[in-house]
Amino acid sequence: MRPSPRRYRILALASALLAAALPGAVANASPAPPKPHADARHRAPHNFDELDCEGPEEDRLPPNDSGQGGVHTPSGASRHRRAHAPALPTVKWPKNIPDLDDARRMLRELPVRRFDSTGFRREQFGGKNCWVLHGADKCSTRELALKARSEIPVTLRGSCKVVGGRWESAYDGMTVANPLRVDIDHIVPLKVAWGSGARNWPEHKRRAFANDLSGSPQLIAVSTWSNRDKGDKTPDKWLPKGHECLYSRAWIGVKDYYDLNVTRAEKRKLQQVLRRC
Repeated sequence: MRPSPRRYRILALASALLAAALPGAVANASPAPPKPHADARHRAPHNFDELDCEGPEEDRLPPNDSGQGGVHTPSGASRHRRAHAPALPTVKWPKNIPDLDDARRMLRELPVRRFDSTGFRREQFGGKNCWVLHGADKCSTRELALKARSEIPVTLRGSCKVVGGRWESAYDGMTVANPLRVDIDHIVPLKVAWGSGARNWPEHKRRAFANDLSGSPQLIAVSTWSNRDKGDKTPDKWLPKGHECLYSRAWIGVKDYYDLNVTRAEKRKLQQVLRRC
């Protein structure tokens, strides 16, 4: 005998009640969806997260990347050759970092306001492309910054693509020879800028801020791993060990140049650093 429609409805209701009462049992009864690959976020072709944009498009590093492809110095024979070198490597910092007196004056004059990054998206600082293109050769901001910050003449493929050089990372003291392991970091992260006043800027000013090669000390070449450690933190939450003074002066220079705000905690930390410079 075929079950009646009423019996079907009773069975369906019973199944629904069981699912509500025992969600774990029902979930375990069906196979779990496959987990995404650990590298999926970094290799998504249209992901405009700030850290992804600061690194090379060809190589979105997974969070557990151990440094394959990077050249760490001093080590082995290099340690012997550099035995009498200064404790800190020579870092090519951006131009226009204010001196100590100017940095102190600028910091006093920066307005103190509450930070609010609500509504931030990376695309608001240049659209769907990470960097703008410059000149007749259409070289990106990243490639030009890699050239400018390398300690030796870079090796190029074509007119723009940097495939070799040597970069001293101020954030962790690492020397890197592979540009795939170099990020061009925004000293003042874009999210911080957005929450410090850039939300009110016209789009072209935000694009200029994200691609500033010479106006303010905004772009620096650092190792990918150290940039991931920094993220979008402000100086009261993160500073590069050994380079606190120069980094703080650069941070203040960028905020002064673009008339951005600081928070009370940020200003207090920067004052502490400058007093020790």
